Amino acid sequence: MIRALSLLAAALILPATAWAQERPVGDAARIEAFREFAAAYRKEHRVLSFSWAIARGDRIIAAEGIGWQDHDAEEKTTADTTYLVASITKTFSAATLIAMDADGIIDLDDDFTKLSDWKGRCDWLSSSGIVFGGGVKLDDGYVPPKIDCSAKLTLRNVVQMRVLGTPGTNFLYNPIVYGRLANWVEEQTGKPFDYWVRRYVIDKAGLKDVAAGWRDTKGGLALVNLAPPFKHVPPEVDEDQLEPSPLPNPEMNASSGIIASVRGLAAYSIALDQGRILPPGLLRTMWTPAIDADGREASYAYGWWTQRWRGQRVVWHGGWWPDAYAGLLLKVPDKKLTLVLQGNTDGLNWGNRLYVAEVEKSPLALKFLELFAAEGQ
Repeated sequence: MIRALSLLAAALILPATAWAQERPVGDAARIEAFREFAAAYRKEHRVLSFSWAIARGDRIIAAEGIGWQDHDAEEKTTADTTYLVASITKTFSAATLIAMDADGIIDLDDDFTKLSDWKGRCDWLSSSGIVFGGGVKLDDGYVPPKIDCSAKLTLRNVVQMRVLGTPGTNFLYNPIVYGRLANWVEEQTGKPFDYWVRRYVIDKAGLKDVAAGWRDTKGGLALVNLAPPFKHVPPEVDEDQLEPSPLPNPEMNASSGIIASVRGLAAYSIALDQGRILPPGLLRTMWTPAIDADGREASYAYGWWTQRWRGQRVVWHGGWWPDAYAGLLLKVPDKKLTLVLQGNTDGLNWGNRLYVAEVEKSPLALKFLELFAAEGQ
């Protein structure tokens, strides 16, 4: 009886969140280690508003915000603070398109180049001199092939970002072409892309306070809790080395537009694992990369970067609006582990190369993987 009363008393003095989450043994120490690392990273990289969340299985085991949403320290950051998630939107788009293909609404092997404005846009891209048109030497010396505007691209080529040179033969990250998938869908179905994203992802999974663009009347608190963006400036401009930045394009397209908190993105990740968005077979398809000519797996599957870390499959997507926002959605599918990061500066961006998945070069991602996904964890 005495022992039972002692255990009850000990339980009552635990923090309510820790007791409710029933964390596995060891998680508390790992979470605290990540919390300390994240706080130090935020200070070093001057991320004014920084939110993060970790999910395991069907539960969010930690979620919090650090800092302030505004320069005057009036609005404290929380796990429900929202951000423009930028290119993490591509994962929502990929799930939507794969589900539409399965239902026969579209065909991923249909001709993308029948998009009404494709020829003009491709001609501009091919002669623009920007990297996404190909033919431009990257920092590491690689020169990707140029886009061929006379070639037929399929939707699948675009979703897998294999659009340069001979379509389907090589990968280079290409947000410009990917973004036009929304226009293609709207032209072919007569309905805006956000309608389909809600139908096949947001509403289907029962996600709350996630907006498909700033015009989404169902976006709820995602449109209310948005942290405004800031950019880094020299100390002679501002002693905090931060000043307000213009809001990037908040319209919904296939490449960007989702507005969500880290808690909302963690719930989205859990819904993927539970099969509430795509059944297991289609989920495997979404995360299975093409095989390159050298026999190796490409670094990109369908709307997700994909790689191996210590032999484990890791899928992820970063989001980056220069001088505004940056974030990361990282999953270890076999362990049903998720890390979500969001900030209202671009201080979370680590400069991943455009054709090689290297999420471990993000200090925060590496810390998470070492703490939660290493052998024996």
